[in-house]
Amino acid sequence: MNYYYIHLMPRENLNYCFIDEYPSEVGIKSYKIGKGLKLGTDYPEDSRVYMADRYTGIQLSDLIENACGMLIVSKRIKETFERVNKGPVEYLPLTICNHKKRVASTEHFIINPLGTVDCLNLKASTIVYHDDKIVQVQRPVLDPGKIEHAPHLFRMQEHTYSFLMSEVMMEELGTLSPPPTNFCFEQLDQAPSQPG
Repeated sequence: MNYYYIHLMPRENLNYCFIDEYPSEVGIKSYKIGKGLKLGTDYPEDSRVYMADRYTGIQLSDLIENACGMLIVSKRIKETFERVNKGPVEYLPLTICNHKKRVASTEHFIINPLGTVDCLNLKASTIVYHDDKIVQVQRPVLDPGKIEHAPHLFRMQEHTYSFLMSEVMMEELGTLSPPPTNFCFEQLDQAPSQPG
């Protein structure tokens, strides 16, 4: 099955809003959003984010671009994820406020797939290391043997801010009308890892 990388900052339509910061209500626990750790009661239901002043875009899209590595989507995308995905995920309600601090949406969610999936062929992927630790995955190549039982939406173990979705999820999103806005995907190459 094919898998797709979700681009969180496509910057193809500058009329769409952009978020620069985590919800302040989450405080120091915001790191959990980027690591796939469960927030549970650490996440206040009145959490909000503000459109970044450095960009003038104010339109809401199905995927909200942000500089924090959060997967922020509209209610209809969230409902699709919820219906199709079988892995553990938190769906965290989020209020988006405009540049004037007025509420622009209460119909968006942070999608927090819990945990990660060991999915890469490390030798075939282009990876930047520092002191034997992965600091960047420039060109991920999936190992088909590792993703045989992967959920339809998950985080990459080697880079927890990278979200991948299956062909099944892609097809389901394709049935939405109108089509999802501001969603950019990249199909990832696959190559079996060689033993040894």
